[in-house]
Amino acid sequence: MKLKKLFFISLCILSVLSLSGCKFPELFYKTPSLKQVQSEEVQTKVIMPNLSGLTYSQAVAQTENIPLIVTKQYNDKVSKNKISWQSVNAGEEISIGTPVNIVISKGVQLIEIPNVSDMDYLAAQTVLKSLGFKVKIKYQHKWGTESGDIISLSPQVGKKKPYGSAVKMTVDAIDPSQKKTETENEQ
Repeated sequence: MKLKKLFFISLCILSVLSLSGCKFPELFYKTPSLKQVQSEEVQTKVIMPNLSGLTYSQAVAQTENIPLIVTKQYNDKVSKNKISWQSVNAGEEISIGTPVNIVISKGVQLIEIPNVSDMDYLAAQTVLKSLGFKVKIKYQHKWGTESGDIISLSPQVGKKKPYGSAVKMTVDAIDPSQKKTETENEQ
């Protein structure tokens, strides 16, 4: 019986409030006035921080309202897992929510020395250069090989070296007219 009375009283109170124009949610939340809204500044722009050299997690902490779009690339000048580039310059003002592209370094690219010993030395030089190696050629005569044969490679076949490293190729040269200086072949 007490439960019915409590329910009936609650229903009466809500009816009176409803008839007086008061809405139920407004009892608990007061809508701010236009003057209050105008006095509060709403931040819509941010200054882009410098992300170069930071890790991804450090960058996320500094760019709370800026989505980061990540690409990973090899870079011999920036340490592995550090940001090497950002699409928006540091200090530039951008709107909150504007996506920013960043590149995270994968470190130095290591490339395996291929087996080019069965190739003509000029073809071998082309293959090595196409992989990013600097080729230095040394000419010497070795009995049992033909002119133009590759005698040795340093570093050895199968070793991994950074992009841009030098590879020394020793080539048999019986005919002195085939000898060229090392600088002529490096070009």
